[in-house]
Amino acid sequence: MLPQPARRPSTAERARTLLEFASSAVLDVRGADLTARPGLPPQVACAPRPDGSVAVLVGRESALHRITALARGPLTAELDCVDVAPVAVPHRVRGRIRADGLLSRAPGESAAALFPHHHGHDGVLLRLELEHLALDDLWGSECCLDPDEVAAAAPDPVAAEEAGLLQHLAAAHADQLLLLGTHALEHHRPTADPLRGVRPIALDRHGLRVRLLLGGGTLDARFDFHHPVSHPDDLPEAMHRLFSPVGR
Repeated sequence: MLPQPARRPSTAERARTLLEFASSAVLDVRGADLTARPGLPPQVACAPRPDGSVAVLVGRESALHRITALARGPLTAELDCVDVAPVAVPHRVRGRIRADGLLSRAPGESAAALFPHHHGHDGVLLRLELEHLALDDLWGSECCLDPDEVAAAAPDPVAAEEAGLLQHLAAAHADQLLLLGTHALEHHRPTADPLRGVRPIALDRHGLRVRLLLGGGTLDARFDFHHPVSHPDDLPEAMHRLFSPVGR
């Protein structure tokens, strides 16, 4: 890895963002038969709640809905959230959260308020009281996160737009990405390994991470924005300033 930049999202911010915008999330209730295909627990949507628990949105026809409706008390459950890069790149899994705790129903609450980016607001809300929360992502691993800190953190302000922006960069700005990769190798990690391509792999309010495809493997490089952005509308100027010095 190239040296890490001075600015980076906090662990709580990273966990909050991954929980809310995970590519996939599955919930497994210990000892319960949730699916006709063993080993494949049902997909869910999840979001941190203000009290430190996690809201879980499930379909009304799902086994999770039926099992929690019949349960006489909380059930022991395990949540696995995975974040996958939205562009074709080697090693596409960018992050993972594993959490376990006690699962129960959450009647009378609005799914629309907790899941503003989700279209299945007619689902059923469950509550996962966390006992353990661990994060493993491009920044590193944290084995014991504080659920209250994660709940209090704000998700990254460009997370909802990140997939489309990265796909646009990969499709329309390959030459500029290649210049970034060349700049990184020349100034930070000289190598005789040929640079075969550069892919954008992650974007947040602090900057852009790209993956360099080399003859003998891959290498990640991180580029800070001049100033952290607070809204997706700020990204065009931030990206322009990021690319501008590369060709000088």
